[in-house]
Amino acid sequence: MEYNGWADEGFGAVADAFGRNFTDHGDLGAAVTVFVDGRKVVDLWGGTADERTGRPWERDTAVPVMSAAKGIVAVCAHLLAQEGRLDLDAPIADHWPEFARHGKERITPRMVLAHRAGLPVIDRPLTFEEVLAWTPVVRALEEQAPYWEPGTAHEYHGHTMGWLIGELIRRITGLTPGAYFRAAVADELKLTTWIGVPEAELPGLARLAEAPGTYPDLPADSLFARILTMDGALAFPGLDDPRGRNSPALLAAEIPATGAVSSARGLATLYAAAATGVDGA
Repeated sequence: MEYNGWADEGFGAVADAFGRNFTDHGDLGAAVTVFVDGRKVVDLWGGTADERTGRPWERDTAVPVMSAAKGIVAVCAHLLAQEGRLDLDAPIADHWPEFARHGKERITPRMVLAHRAGLPVIDRPLTFEEVLAWTPVVRALEEQAPYWEPGTAHEYHGHTMGWLIGELIRRITGLTPGAYFRAAVADELKLTTWIGVPEAELPGLARLAEAPGTYPDLPADSLFARILTMDGALAFPGLDDPRGRNSPALLAAEIPATGAVSSARGLATLYAAAATGVDGA
């Protein structure tokens, strides 16, 4: 299997492992970028971006990376904290008064970022269209009561983390989290990374393909299934379902905890910039 790119001396094993993903593990297309202390040391890509057409995976091909959105939203929250515009230990309701209902008055951004806010799912049924529309989810969170005393226990806030922090970002900046990320971070770093993909970029995205046998068989009413699907509003796995992860409508919407789309270089550059700064990204 031929692939493109390079790896610095000392990182040849990364290139070897990347190649084996194709020859030994059936990967269709992929990319990997690695920074060490702000310096790029690996930049590899290869394979197919769309198995239906054979379109090749290019250096900056972007692909749905789903929950990587949580890191993007967290970076935005910490940037606002760094600027003194957000106190991670003050009540969310300081910026979002309507949130202070049903025992949520003392929930802080830090609790949400740590998945300890007691809001892993929303009990009110939502449609796919409502999830894409933003405001219905925000209103449902305002009416939701915590499942436990906030800050005392942990459960994966698979989708809710994004809307909780995302609405805070919107209240503070006047921008949706995807728009704020582009304005504050991504445009300056020239990242091929979005929460909410512009229409013009949709045709160039890699298309996800099902990998048989990789999904757990979850009862629809189990807590984890409810978390993954927002109580059935989203398809899982169902990549080619109209509500699935290849849906243009879903890719274009701002789903702030699971809707990230990025190239490997984009995501690696983001984290390198946040951790150490980057040299020649």
